[in-house]
Amino acid sequence: MTLKKKIKKYLTNKYFNFVLSTIILLLLVIWTGNFWLLLLEPIIVDLYLTKKVNWTFWKKKGVKKQKWWIEWLDAAIFAVIAATIIRTLLIEAYTIPTSSMEKSLLVGDYLFVSKYHYGPRMPITPVAFPFAHHTLPGTKNTKSFSEVVKMKYKRLIGLEDIENDDVVVFNFPTGDTVALNQQGQSYYQLCRDYGRETVLSNRFTNPNNGQTYVDYFGDVVTRPVDKRENYIKRCVAIAGDSLQIKDGELYINGKQQRDITTKQYKYLVITDGNIINTRVFENLNVSQEDKDNERRIDPNIKNYMKIGHNDMKNCFTYPLSKDKATQLQTVSNVKSINQIIKPLGYKENYIFPHTKSTFMITERVINELQGAIPDSILNVVATLKDKNYKNENMFSDVLLKTLGTATAVEYGTLILKKSDKDTYKWNEDNFGPIWIPKEGVTVQLNLDVLPLYERIIDVYEENDLEIKNNEIFINGEKATEYTFKMNYYFMMGDSRHNSADSRFWGYVPDDHIVGKALFVWLSLDKDKSIVSKIRWERFFMGIK
Repeated sequence: MTLKKKIKKYLTNKYFNFVLSTIILLLLVIWTGNFWLLLLEPIIVDLYLTKKVNWTFWKKKGVKKQKWWIEWLDAAIFAVIAATIIRTLLIEAYTIPTSSMEKSLLVGDYLFVSKYHYGPRMPITPVAFPFAHHTLPGTKNTKSFSEVVKMKYKRLIGLEDIENDDVVVFNFPTGDTVALNQQGQSYYQLCRDYGRETVLSNRFTNPNNGQTYVDYFGDVVTRPVDKRENYIKRCVAIAGDSLQIKDGELYINGKQQRDITTKQYKYLVITDGNIINTRVFENLNVSQEDKDNERRIDPNIKNYMKIGHNDMKNCFTYPLSKDKATQLQTVSNVKSINQIIKPLGYKENYIFPHTKSTFMITERVINELQGAIPDSILNVVATLKDKNYKNENMFSDVLLKTLGTATAVEYGTLILKKSDKDTYKWNEDNFGPIWIPKEGVTVQLNLDVLPLYERIIDVYEENDLEIKNNEIFINGEKATEYTFKMNYYFMMGDSRHNSADSRFWGYVPDDHIVGKALFVWLSLDKDKSIVSKIRWERFFMGIK
């Protein structure tokens, strides 16, 4: 008997298959810690030994040649089961839909993500349509899952822990609530921008033209952890790290992040008025999307970048790596090119933690100024009530214009001193310092530090958090400290000015981690056509 026939004989032997299946089942029980899986053993016994039950009921028992559609059904069922096991425990394919990771990862990259590196996360909502994430294929908003059965978070043993600078896929932390017609935006940021009542009313009136839009936000729905939108970013800080961004440069535990050559920043480009040749942008790998957005410039940019009035009409912004910015500087009709950096102390209200503006005249401020300044001046100051000013210079300029020079000089310092100020005057380029929460570590709590940990305590770790009479209560008891139950991570995109990441919505909890990005298996350039769409040089490229 040849070796090939001997191998075939062993593989078709019922006792061999019974033992092999039992060993696989036992290993799976040990790995998952789920002893309920042992209930499958009687099925294995019957499948290979006793054969009392026809487990493949769609097939006629004892018939070797089945009808073609039965064979197709048999193959489809096996494929669905096998693919589901592989996607849950081992590896899954993802695509890059946005430019937040450019140029490390490009829009149109298709990549494989490992579930086993960090340990597979067991399904939290196991009752779901196969291969669909949160929405049924072919529908716009129909749920693809049921929450009739909900499991507790459990992660199996993996090969390694998350390390600094790993590229990680995770579920969007603030994606627990979604406005279905505005799924590309955080529901909580929509509430900050428009007001919660406006979002829930599903109507928006444009203040510029008075036009009212019905069904503008769509229905507001909630999603469990494993059905929230998938994001991919670089894990720049792990649990227990301290992080700070200074003038766009990232520091972890006091040390500058390793050099990532593909990292991008937005640059402000001022030309002499002549159009830059299209081939220049092709050579710089500037996408058509970036070209389309070249005139989308922060209207406050003149407050933190030195731009002459005449240059404003010739300003453009492009995301570029430092070497590409150097190349663009050599183009003859480029007058200047500078990395956009929002200065220290310049507050952006969409940046985490979402506290009030740096300088603001509130009802409290007006009450405290009564008697300290003349009523006639106080009435003028009251016209500024609840308006946001991002830094002291902007607020001082407004006071000067509103009160007049003499009055501003006399009373401006007092008004400035009384105005509401924010502890967290942060933006994308100057952020922190901030500490990344770690499981088992206890921190002291007060109203100043609470904004950093409020969502963790209240939402991610499911406590009842309240503030009464300027005191913090957790689960009904007064709290001056808190011990974290999970590890957390800080994620950032490599395209630093084109990435909604932890700077915007905070930490990523451990139970939101999906897997580690391994390699690109296909890459298509959406700006090109037919064969030229394929980026051949990126095939099977490892992700670093």
